[in-house]
Amino acid sequence: MNYAEFKLIIPKLKLTNLNSKVSQLKLAPSFRKDYIKLNKNLNLNSKKAAVIALLYPDDNKLMRLVLILRNIYKGVHSNQIGFPGGRVEVGDKTMFDTAARETFEEIGIRLFKKSIIKELHPLYIPPSNFSVSPFLVSVDFTPDFIKDDIEVKEVFSIDLDSLITSKINELSVKFPANLNDSTKTNNKLVPSFLLGGHNVWGATAMMLSEIRDLFKNVI
Repeated sequence: MNYAEFKLIIPKLKLTNLNSKVSQLKLAPSFRKDYIKLNKNLNLNSKKAAVIALLYPDDNKLMRLVLILRNIYKGVHSNQIGFPGGRVEVGDKTMFDTAARETFEEIGIRLFKKSIIKELHPLYIPPSNFSVSPFLVSVDFTPDFIKDDIEVKEVFSIDLDSLITSKINELSVKFPANLNDSTKTNNKLVPSFLLGGHNVWGATAMMLSEIRDLFKNVI
C-alpha cells in the first residue's frame, strides 16, 4: 500500500466499526483468561500506560509501521517487541499526551493530536498489571529516529502490507508457572506474528491483530 492509497482510506478507518476485542483475542494466549482471573484484584487498581502505533511513508512511499525491541532489564517485558510508549506521569492531561511524550522520549518523534487516526481498544496486561491505551497515528514524512539507548535496543519498521497478509503462527515461550513466583517457568505455545524477522506475541500481537483487521475491513 502506497501513501496515496493510504490517504484515501483514512476516513474509512476513522469510521469503521470493528469488534476490536474479538480481533485482539485472535492473538491472545489460551491461558490469558486464567491470568486475568488470578490477577482480578490487581486489575481493579492497574497501572495506566499508553502506546503509539505509528504509520509513515518510506522513501518509496510504501506505508510502514514502527515497532521497537526493548532492552534487557529486570522486568516481564524485557527484550520484547512492542510499540513506543509507557506509563502515565504527573502532567499528562490525556492518555494521548502520555503516548506522545513517551514516544518522543523513546524514539525522538514528536506527535500531535491531529495525527490520530483511531484510538484502539484498551488492553489489560496481567503479568505487569498495566492497562494500556493504544493509538493508531500517521505522519506524512519519513522520520529520523533517535532512540533512547537505555530503554530501546532497536527501532525498526515493517511494511504495512506484510502485517495485513501475515499468518498467525505458534511460538513456544517461557512463562511464570505462577504470577506471584517468576522463578519457576513453563513453556507454553502462544499465537504470534513473524514480522521484520522478529516473533511478535502477547499484548503487542493482540494490538497488531486489531490493526490488521481494521485495514482488512476497508481495503
